[in-house]
Amino acid sequence: LQERYLGGVKKRRRTRHLNDRKFVFEWDASEDTSIDYNPLYKERHQVQLLGRGFIAGIDLKQQKREQSRFYGDLMEKRRTLEEKEQEEARLRKLRKKEAKQRWDDRHWSQKKLDEMTDRDWRIFREDYSITTKGGKIPNPIRSWKDSSLPPHILEVIDKCGYKEPTPIQRQAIPIGLQNRDIIGVAETGSGKTAAFLIPLLVWITTLPKIDRIEESDQGPYAIILAPTRELAQQIEEETIKFGKPLGIRTVAVIGGISREDQGFRLRMGCEIVIATPGRLIDVLENRYLVLSRCTYVVLDEADRMIDMGFEPDVQKILEHMPVTNQKPDTDEAEDPEKMLANFESGKHKYRQVGVDKGGP
Repeated sequence: LQERYLGGVKKRRRTRHLNDRKFVFEWDASEDTSIDYNPLYKERHQVQLLGRGFIAGIDLKQQKREQSRFYGDLMEKRRTLEEKEQEEARLRKLRKKEAKQRWDDRHWSQKKLDEMTDRDWRIFREDYSITTKGGKIPNPIRSWKDSSLPPHILEVIDKCGYKEPTPIQRQAIPIGLQNRDIIGVAETGSGKTAAFLIPLLVWITTLPKIDRIEESDQGPYAIILAPTRELAQQIEEETIKFGKPLGIRTVAVIGGISREDQGFRLRMGCEIVIATPGRLIDVLENRYLVLSRCTYVVLDEADRMIDMGFEPDVQKILEHMPVTNQKPDTDEAEDPEKMLANFESGKHKYRQVGVDKGGP
């Protein structure tokens, strides 16, 4: 009651002064009186190893080895001649299986081209960060010497200093050689120009040279479109570097150069035209150029070209091509084997489109 009505006496907290000492429960090492004074406690007992380093000289592995040898010899004595032959055959089969497993597990770089399995090709694509979408995609190129390119093309590639194909070239060239449409995405400077240029040169060199000269007024075999004049000039330099040793003529149709001069060079005949969309439409409308035999179209930096508003111009250029070389929308037209057979026979030259999109 007193605490309730009168209030209890509150205990005052003891104030602590700055000069008061606080008791610390830590001891200095020099104050420890429990230090072992007996040398036996300081130097712990070491197990004395005898014989070959094992406790009491017993080697467990050797015991197991001898035991296994004992039972093996015992079984060998009890086996009949027929059982021995069966056991030898089983061991030979096991060794052969292990050797084959080791042989198959070799890295793809240690195998010949005909020894490559689906697993090897999958590892190969992973090693070079190659991703593909579509059906019946051919295997990539391991090296230039393993490719199916003609010798004169390989000679030009070697002279141009291309020692090993880049990832985009490894996969895009086999697809281009099958006369199939392709959209390739790769970083800038990864060799996209050579990826679409080499299949084009292979195809042009298969055509009779006499026909190429006599039908020069029918226009080029291929057009390469670029969004800017600078990019078109870079492609022209690369094309001339590859095409000149093969006798393939190239003309650039770009702004900043006299249209009459370009028209004169076009009338002299060429196999490849590199152009910007606007200037090419101007040349086509003024009858400096026709696309009667053009069956190969390349859109370099296609995403950039569309972003810059060139899509109507590209559609207009495609309308100048004959509709007879458009690929029919059938399963037979998409079959690589039938398409390649038709391509090599020369009966129908379907239009082939290569789209190169710049990477990030």
